Amino acid sequence: MTRRRRDVPTRAGRRAVLARAAGLAAAGLAIDPAGTGRLLAAVQRAAPAVDWMWSGAITSGSARIRARVTIEGPVRLIVTRADGRDAASPRRIAPTGPPSTDGVHTFDADGLQPDTAYRYAVETAVGRDERTGHFRTFADGPFSFGFAFGSCATTGSNNAIFDVIRGRKPHFLLHLGDFHYANIPVDEPWRFRDASNRVLRSPRQSALYREAPIVYVYDDHDFGPDDADGMSVTKGAAQRVYRERVPHYPTPLSAVPAGVPGAGPHGPIAQAFTVGRARFIVTDTRSERTPPRSADAASRTMLGHPQRQWFVDELTRAADEKAPVVFWGNSVPWITKEDAGSGQGWEPYARERAEIAGTISKLGLTSRLIMLSGDAHMAAIDDGTNSNYVEGTAPSTRGFVVIQAAPFSRFTRAKGGPYSHGRSIRNHQFGWVEVKDTGSAITVELTARNQAGLMIPGLHLTVKPT
Repeated sequence: MTRRRRDVPTRAGRRAVLARAAGLAAAGLAIDPAGTGRLLAAVQRAAPAVDWMWSGAITSGSARIRARVTIEGPVRLIVTRADGRDAASPRRIAPTGPPSTDGVHTFDADGLQPDTAYRYAVETAVGRDERTGHFRTFADGPFSFGFAFGSCATTGSNNAIFDVIRGRKPHFLLHLGDFHYANIPVDEPWRFRDASNRVLRSPRQSALYREAPIVYVYDDHDFGPDDADGMSVTKGAAQRVYRERVPHYPTPLSAVPAGVPGAGPHGPIAQAFTVGRARFIVTDTRSERTPPRSADAASRTMLGHPQRQWFVDELTRAADEKAPVVFWGNSVPWITKEDAGSGQGWEPYARERAEIAGTISKLGLTSRLIMLSGDAHMAAIDDGTNSNYVEGTAPSTRGFVVIQAAPFSRFTRAKGGPYSHGRSIRNHQFGWVEVKDTGSAITVELTARNQAGLMIPGLHLTVKPT
């Protein structure tokens, strides 16, 4: 039996119901505005014209919102300050360009005030969706903030941990991959769209992503099959669907292939951004990764040469600009001294790991770089005791700080190590980072937390970058 393609958004009866509701609304508003409003609200709840929405790419003056709309007709974004000061004159933002194949619209909100909370809603031909999203712009200069991070959730999980994270009101959520576990083996974009729809329709995850802007990079299970690398046939589809759905920061390694009519951008989804005085660099460890067991170990690469150079350039920029703290979002385990020969994390890419560690050391960033990782279904912290891989240094030489946090909602599994502060091999865990900036000094509080939001004993570290 041939499965129906899902490139075009469908849901039984939705288009017919909403189209008729729009017609009734046009006539009804003139006769009974209040009753018509109640009718449209009921229709929206039964068959919402807005499937999901989320925000990202936050700066001190802008944000990007993406929303999937299931009906045709005019669409716009309504943005107001959360304090209601501009409720009488909200911003009405038209989509940036046409929607994607299955109805994802992009809205770019510019000219916003720094360090200000905003809310947004999507308005379609049948009225305004009753759900609202929220985000807060960053400050220019010194800025204290908190964010959550982690990875790995069963496709469409509706676990209570997502409510717990939302309740902490993070400035953003850094999702380090395995957004879903579809393990797609073929180059068919509709399968990736279907998998992400299942996640974004999950009530608790959907609520979290409306409240907390997303910074997301895929790992293997949401890029292709288990342990997928840059040779995976799914690379094109995974990158395409990521770019059309995720409200991401600029991806400077994207390029449109020459001589391919209608082709969209391809390339690693690596990105970098600044929050206050903190610099964030997020690498893509799947798109250009070579097979981990290729015969020539010296030529293996996790990042690929263009991304590796971009990463070095970003580190150099952070050093030159004297960024007080640098966060590296790296989806897989860095420390693998207990897993020699396992093929896990960076272990098969030992040469590249040593060269990167050497670059970080030469730039003077070791004491102010903090690695945030997922993939391993556990939480762990290392204060630098075990993370040094610079060639020619003494065994006691300290490396940078590493914190692992996972899984959001998945089975447990330990990888890598050892870790100075130990590890927690339990389900439903996440990382929480508090950055406190007085203007003259920055302090970073790192914790791993459980399903109740409580700190996991032993997994707490205070870092004062120097």
